[in-house]
Amino acid sequence: MSLVVSPKNAMLRGTPELANMPPRMPALEGKGYSVFPIDELTVINANPFVAHPDPPLRWLADSGRYDAVLSGADTRLVAGRYPRPPNGPVYRNGIMDTEGNGRAHQRGTVAVLSDRSVVMGRAAGASARALADRFGRSGAALSSALGGGALLIENGRLVDHLDLLMVQLFDDGRGGLQALTMQHGVHTIMGIRKGRAYAAWCNGHSGLDIRRDFCAAGFTTLIKFSHGSSVFYDDCIDRLNGQNGAGFGMSRAY
Repeated sequence: MSLVVSPKNAMLRGTPELANMPPRMPALEGKGYSVFPIDELTVINANPFVAHPDPPLRWLADSGRYDAVLSGADTRLVAGRYPRPPNGPVYRNGIMDTEGNGRAHQRGTVAVLSDRSVVMGRAAGASARALADRFGRSGAALSSALGGGALLIENGRLVDHLDLLMVQLFDDGRGGLQALTMQHGVHTIMGIRKGRAYAAWCNGHSGLDIRRDFCAAGFTTLIKFSHGSSVFYDDCIDRLNGQNGAGFGMSRAY
């Protein structure tokens, strides 16, 4: 089933929401979150075994190609070894790199369309066809997507513990909002607020904190991706050198 797009879950090109400079978010920044307003978004896959792999996230950050580079679905690259499948599907330039580890059929996904619009929401399958049907729209086909994140806010509502446990299958540890990936530590985040796409990262917060804080800040879609040692971020100011091989390259929206 196709996702109904709106300013609650998408940054659509040509809409009034993109006419103004994105606001600062002192409430989130005051709690230790770094919030990055996105203009252009590229899905990155540095797995050397896929067709047309991207350079490693660290190399891309050093090259200055993007204003920020951020890790997405957890996967680690080890020199000379085939990496474990990421937590979710990776689809780039109209080609399916991987459907992931088979647990992301209804997890959070970030999609980029052919007109450069960005859509975020719950997947309905991890195959190329399922992603294209779910996130593409008339006049703007799916171009790339990265899934496997924990959908924490959907249509402006907090996603509950049982959904995360039984539908999204975050069942390690005590599961759901108490899953290992939800514990206090460093996290990467993607979200939509009033028709604009944002990336964010933090240290010392839990999934429960993130869900509450971003809902209070007006986010209507929020996806939490990597956690702990797999987290990479670089915005030309701060950097954390995690081992993730999949993520996003972004230009700043001002």
